[in-house]
Amino acid sequence: MKKFRTLMLTALALLMGAMTAFASPENPTNEEVMTALSRATTVFEWFEHDPLPTDGKERFDSGYMLYYSVSDPTIHNMLELKAAVHDIFTDSLASFIISGNKMYRQSDNKLFVAPAAKKANPLRGTPTYSLSRPSSDRIVVTAKTPVYADKAHKTLVKTESVDFPYVKTAKGWRFSYFESLK
Repeated sequence: MKKFRTLMLTALALLMGAMTAFASPENPTNEEVMTALSRATTVFEWFEHDPLPTDGKERFDSGYMLYYSVSDPTIHNMLELKAAVHDIFTDSLASFIISGNKMYRQSDNKLFVAPAAKKANPLRGTPTYSLSRPSSDRIVVTAKTPVYADKAHKTLVKTESVDFPYVKTAKGWRFSYFESLK
């Protein structure tokens, strides 16, 4: 029991530290920016390719689709999901991500997820990243992703480049644009 408590307190401390890095009012280090990018990728992919996990114990029928109960240890309802999205993206982008969402529904204060994830593009390779700091309140993470002609990733067709602006807001540093690289 003592080990479990210590483990849980350590996990909570790490989570709180990570969340502080995302909302830091100071100029974040490159490492903090890349940590924020990793978190943003995870959160964004909840709506694209990697939805929150489900235990399948409960179902909710919206009349349009069947949804299954979310089993994530930190997100139990729509309010917590929205908070997680708003913690890493600007308010306008977070609202856009959530408003276009049909993957999640809430019933009886429980969050449900639809089995509707998009498939990743098998022709896309692993992106590489670079950072630039055009101003004191804007950092740009540039991702360059190779796209191949074959699934074995032997013949390069092109390299796609996407900029992810990380901007200083009244709430801290947030991404103002995001898309999936999968």
